[in-house]
Amino acid sequence: MKTIGLATAGALGLFALMRMASAGDAAMGDKVELSTAAVVPLALAQDTPVVQQARQVPPQQRRRWRYRNRYPGPIPTPEEWRPPEGPVRIGLQVGHWRADEAPRELSRLRGNGANWNGTAEWEVNLEIARHTGAMLEELGYSVDILPAVVPPGYRAHLFLAIHADASNDPGARGYRVAAPSRDATGRASGFVDLLRRTYGAATGLRRLPDTTRRMRNYYAFNFRRYEHALHPMTIAAIIETGFLTNAGDRELIIGHPESVARGIVDAITEFPITPPRGGAPR
Repeated sequence: MKTIGLATAGALGLFALMRMASAGDAAMGDKVELSTAAVVPLALAQDTPVVQQARQVPPQQRRRWRYRNRYPGPIPTPEEWRPPEGPVRIGLQVGHWRADEAPRELSRLRGNGANWNGTAEWEVNLEIARHTGAMLEELGYSVDILPAVVPPGYRAHLFLAIHADASNDPGARGYRVAAPSRDATGRASGFVDLLRRTYGAATGLRRLPDTTRRMRNYYAFNFRRYEHALHPMTIAAIIETGFLTNAGDRELIIGHPESVARGIVDAITEFPITPPRGGAPR
């Protein structure tokens, strides 16, 4: 598998430790070698209303970034969408992972993410991504496990940002899935509809009918404003897998990441553009 951008000794150390830890995965029913998934260590973005406050940015600085158009060419239309060449590639983004490495354009995002009793949200997201990636690779997919800041212009057949929700109300529970508010591919809503169904069926969690503005306008979707964003022809979605601050949701997303992964994998295999090995994207 292709490994993208292992830029630091710290990243290599974490990767090696996780490979060693994968030998203990038999207790979860699957032996998972993390070395079969590509890892891109960069940084983080905030999409959940929780716990740690985002660093405040002066209004004049916000305006300066807001009016820059970072995408150099005309935005393709849905009719112009073409899948990337090669095997079906899935990008799984670990929400809030490697937050301290956010570039200058996203420096205000450093330090975000939920935390419950010493467990950071990125740790939960990483374990879910790891299980999901292993299941997908067994089916013949190419998988990139990405940190919270994506490589500039990242291109794949499908990109999914994996997060956990949080609230000051411990009774808040459920999952949500959203497509970009501006989807140049015209295909993200179809995948989101599938994921809403398969995730609920695999996990038994209830789906929240609402999505947040932060989800729909997730920074990685905003190729106009940020250099570190997806290519406009990458089909994208974001999922809040459950509430880290709710005991029932937490039992699932921490204790049974394989069930969470199954709900994601089922949607990917059913999506006509990302069929399993042997099928051609449609």
